[in-house]
Amino acid sequence: MKQDLLSQIKSAVQDQPGWLQQKRQLAGQLATSLSSNHFAKRIVDEWQTPDLSVVDDGQGDCSTADYVDLPLFDAAHKYSELLQENLMEKAIFWQDSQLNALHMALLNGGRFIYVPDGKIIEKPIELHVDCPMTNYHNLIIVGANAQVTIVEQQTGESKCPTFFGTELLLGDGAVLNYYQSNHFTADNNWQATRAYQAADSQLNIYTAFFDHNDLFTDTFTSLDGDGSNANVKTVAITNGHQHQEVHTRIDNHGLHTDGEIQQNGVALDSGVLNFHAVGKIYHGSHESKSNQESRLLTLNQASRGETDPVLLIEDNDVDAGHAASIGKVDADQLYYLQSRGLTLQQAQILLTKGFLLPVINKFPDKDLRERTQQELLDRLEVAE
Repeated sequence: MKQDLLSQIKSAVQDQPGWLQQKRQLAGQLATSLSSNHFAKRIVDEWQTPDLSVVDDGQGDCSTADYVDLPLFDAAHKYSELLQENLMEKAIFWQDSQLNALHMALLNGGRFIYVPDGKIIEKPIELHVDCPMTNYHNLIIVGANAQVTIVEQQTGESKCPTFFGTELLLGDGAVLNYYQSNHFTADNNWQATRAYQAADSQLNIYTAFFDHNDLFTDTFTSLDGDGSNANVKTVAITNGHQHQEVHTRIDNHGLHTDGEIQQNGVALDSGVLNFHAVGKIYHGSHESKSNQESRLLTLNQASRGETDPVLLIEDNDVDAGHAASIGKVDADQLYYLQSRGLTLQQAQILLTKGFLLPVINKFPDKDLRERTQQELLDRLEVAE
C-alpha cells in the first residue's frame, strides 16, 4: 500500500476511539503482505485512491427501548467495549485476506444493531441505506434467548467497487431471521455475510441476488455452540454479460448442530452464475447434520454456470448429503409455450419464475416473501 494512503487512513480515523484508530492503521499496513483471489484483486486494484469520507446514511439513531440501532462510528464511542471485542473479530476476520484488511482500513460507515438478552422484537428491523461510498459494514449482535427479524436492503451508489460486510453474532438460544437483497452501481462488487452462533441458536438467512453487476458473495456461518442450527436459502439471476460467484459455507463445530443450504439460480443471455457450497463437520461434532442443494438453469446457449458441492466430514456419527444439478431449458417446453402465443423471452421468464419461486415461497414472513416475489418480477421485466 502506498505511504500516502496510510497517511490518509491515519488522518481519517483521528476522531475515533484509540483502539479503532490502531486497528484500522494496522489493517492498512497488513494489507500489503496479504493476498487476494482473482475477483478480489479486481476490486483492490481500483481502491488505490479511495475516498475515506465517513458516510451519513441518513438514518441516525434508530434505537428503541428494546434494542440499539446506531451508525457504526457512533456506536464505536457509545458501546466501545462491545465493538472492540467483536468488530471483524468473530465472523468476518480482518486479518484473513488483503480485501478484508483493506475493508477494515477504509471503512466509510455502517450500522450497529444490538438486541439485549431475552428481548423478543416483533416488528422487523429494516436496514435501508443508499450508500455512496465503497466500504459499508453492519455489526449485528443478538443476545441470549433474544428473537428478531432483520431486513437488509442496501444500495451501493459508488461507481468504484463496493464491499458490503455484515456480521451476525448470535448468543445462546438466540433466533435471527435475516433477509438480504442488496444492489450495486459499480461493475465489480463484494458482499460478505458471516455469522458466529453460540449454543442452541437458530439462524435463517434468505438472500436474493437480483443485481445487474458482477458480484462475489461470501455467506458463511460457524455453528460453534452445541445444538445450534443454520439454514441458508438463496435465489440468483444473471443476464447480459453479468458474472456472479455465490459462495456459501456452514461449518459444524458443536454437537447436534444442523446446517442446511438451498440455492436456485437462473442464467440468461451470456450470463455466468457459479454456485459453490461447502459443508464441513469437524471431528467430535457427533450427531450433526450438513445438507446442501444447488440447482442451476441455463436458458441460452451462451449462458453458463457451475454447481460445486463440497462435503468435508471428519466424524462418523453424522447425517450429511448434497444434491447439485445444471440443466438447460427443455427445447420442447419452449416450443410448447411459444405455440401458446408467448414470445421466446416471455417463455424464458415464465420458466425462470417456476424455477425460483419454490425457494422464495419458503420464506416464512408473508410480507417479505411477497416483497421478494415482486423484486423477482421487477428484475425479469428488465431482463425482458
